[in-house]
Amino acid sequence: MEIIRWVDVAEWFDPSQNGSAPDVVVPGTAIADWEALLGLIRSEGWRCEYEIGDERRPLPAAAAELFDPNLEGLLRSVWVWPDPGLEWIIRPWTPDEIVSDVSLHEIQGQERLDAFCRFLRTVGAALGKSVLVYAEGAFDSYPPMMAYESAEDRVAFLAGSWR
Repeated sequence: MEIIRWVDVAEWFDPSQNGSAPDVVVPGTAIADWEALLGLIRSEGWRCEYEIGDERRPLPAAAAELFDPNLEGLLRSVWVWPDPGLEWIIRPWTPDEIVSDVSLHEIQGQERLDAFCRFLRTVGAALGKSVLVYAEGAFDSYPPMMAYESAEDRVAFLAGSWR
């Protein structure tokens, strides 16, 4: 597996320059992909919490419950810890894409970057889809800075030099 070197990407992971919560997006999804995602969370034994508004609940048994029309207007979040030092927050807004974020404060240094890349690869491989990482708030206006590329089964840094 190709290693992304911290020294080559550190400027993109600096919370003071690039926001603190990059967007992690899996485009082109359907309910079946959300089912696979919930299955992955369960099978990996990742600690997780499901929140609707201010109420914490168990993770739904079926992905369709994440999109219950009766929950319209309520903020829904799935908080997942795929690694003890990595918090991943999934926002189930639409079945068509998985939109989430992570904290750059938790991805500092080579060891933490390696854990983040393993996480991206695990999610992408389980879904059989690319996982795109964008600078905070930029997923609808700028290209991704890095991605798990499903066809090549690898994580690649795409942004190049900050300057």
